[in-house]
Amino acid sequence: MNAEAIAHILKTEDRFVIVTHVNPDGDAVGSLLGMYLALTEMGKSARPLSNDRPPDLYSFLPGFEHIVTDAARLPWLPDWIVCLDVAERSRISGNISSLLDRSKIINIDHHPTNPGFGDVNFVQPTATSTAELVHRILKEMGYRTSAHVGKCLYTGLITDTGCFRFAGVNSETLKIAAEMLSPGIDSYEVTRPLFEEYPLNRLQLENLMLERIEILLEGKLLISTLYEEDFQRLSASMADTENLVNRLRESRGVRAGVLLTQMSDNLIRASFRSKDLDVASIAKALGGGGHRNAAGLKIRMSLAELKEKIVREIERSLTTN
Repeated sequence: MNAEAIAHILKTEDRFVIVTHVNPDGDAVGSLLGMYLALTEMGKSARPLSNDRPPDLYSFLPGFEHIVTDAARLPWLPDWIVCLDVAERSRISGNISSLLDRSKIINIDHHPTNPGFGDVNFVQPTATSTAELVHRILKEMGYRTSAHVGKCLYTGLITDTGCFRFAGVNSETLKIAAEMLSPGIDSYEVTRPLFEEYPLNRLQLENLMLERIEILLEGKLLISTLYEEDFQRLSASMADTENLVNRLRESRGVRAGVLLTQMSDNLIRASFRSKDLDVASIAKALGGGGHRNAAGLKIRMSLAELKEKIVREIERSLTTN
């Protein structure tokens, strides 16, 4: 199914619930709100749904306050559920089972592991972000980007491209970014709240992460750890770790960085970033998933055992790459 077919559905149908993945990141939140606002501007009945409250980092985005956190509070049953940036159905943030008797699923995503779980699918692994795909579909509908929608989609694009630093960015990416900014948005309206206005406890978490760096595999792997008590002592939340792991891949000679975050007894979140290794396959081998250079997982396992497994998998990957 292509962008034209999905554009036709969005133009001719009326009621839509838009969802994204658990623990939503910048691309997820930006795509969610961008699609919601655009459909609303077109006169459609639309609601953004996410059981997981997105990080306050994204609270500057238009429509953030309209996110519904419980499907039971929707004022009507949708004709379509639009899933954005969701690699597999089990990763949807929100229980949509009560909606499926009436609703069909549109699946729009750029994860290479997406199995095409929707009734209608538009999965493009070569896209830099799901926001890029949303932009393409809206453009196909003849929609003219508003400032609110442009700001949301631009947020998705720059967070998933690392402000245009990551692999896959090309002239087409910059053209799309320019179209998102075309309503007169200054890029700094987005980059300032995202990258220059972190709360103090975020900086304190970063300091702890850097202090605890372990240099492994002859400097090709950096691993660090944050513990549950760190968050309690600093009055911080998991949302304050958004993109923190990126710092671990920024040193010369490092091929991959991993941040292990202890969420509770034996529940660990592992975030992977790499320059050239396929960390998605490593995460998948341990029950997670993601992109080639950015992946993650949650698992119940002792910290020591998980670290040992990760180091072994990355060492194996290094010998073949």
